[in-house]
Amino acid sequence: MPPVYNWQLGREMSYAYEGGKTDRQFAAVFNINRCIGCQTCTMACKSTWTHAPGQELMWWNNVETKPYGGYPRNWDVEILQRLDAADPGGMTWDTAAEGDKAPYGRYDGKTIFEAADQSVERVLGYLPIEEDWKGPNAFEDHATAAPKEGVSLPEHAGWFFYLQRICNHCSYPACLAACPRKAIYKRPEDGIVLLDQSRCRGYRKCVEACPYKKSMYRSTTRTSEKCIACFPAWRARTS
Repeated sequence: MPPVYNWQLGREMSYAYEGGKTDRQFAAVFNINRCIGCQTCTMACKSTWTHAPGQELMWWNNVETKPYGGYPRNWDVEILQRLDAADPGGMTWDTAAEGDKAPYGRYDGKTIFEAADQSVERVLGYLPIEEDWKGPNAFEDHATAAPKEGVSLPEHAGWFFYLQRICNHCSYPACLAACPRKAIYKRPEDGIVLLDQSRCRGYRKCVEACPYKKSMYRSTTRTSEKCIACFPAWRARTS
C-alpha cells in the first residue's frame, strides 16, 4: 500500500491509494458543553434523509451518552479490541513529538489499514449483528436501581457526557479504501465523502471497514448509504 502522511498521527501510514489533496476539508463542529441530549438534531436528520422503507435502523446523525452507549452498540470498544488483538500493546503515543506536522504527537501503533491482513480484508473492521443496530440509546440513561426479581438494570456512575456523531468525511476514508467496486469517492472541492449507488453492489465492505459505523446497508435497495453532509443545501448556500 502507498505511504501517505497523516498529520493526525504525526507520521506516514499505509493506505490503499495515494493520498489526494482536496481543496477543502468538510467538518461539523458540535459544542458538547451545551448539548443536553435532546436528540433534536437526530430527528431532524432522520426526518430529512432516512425515513423511507429499509432505512428504519439508519441514523446518520445520533447523540450518544458516553462512556456507556453507542450506535451500533459498543462500536468504539469493538474496533479498539480488534486493533489491540492485531497489534498487542501497540496503541501508544509519543507526546514529545511537536510541530505543525505532529500537533497531537506521534501515534506509533498500527492503524486499521496496517493491521488488516490484506489478503482477505483491506481494512480491519467488523460487521455488527442486527441486534446492535436496534437500540440507538439502549442502556445509556436508564435509571439505576437495586435488582428486583426478574429485573436487572445497568448501574452507571454519575459522570457522563453527550457525544454527537455524524460521518467524519475522513481525510483517508476506510469506507473508500475497502470498497471493491470503487463506488466511494472523496470530492476534491470540499472533501465530502460520497457513495455512488449506481456502482454499489451491497457487499457491505464499507460498513465493515468504517470504524465509526456511519456507512449503513439498506436491505430494500441492497446498497449501502451514508451521510452526504446535507450537500445540496450546503452547496446552494456557498455557490
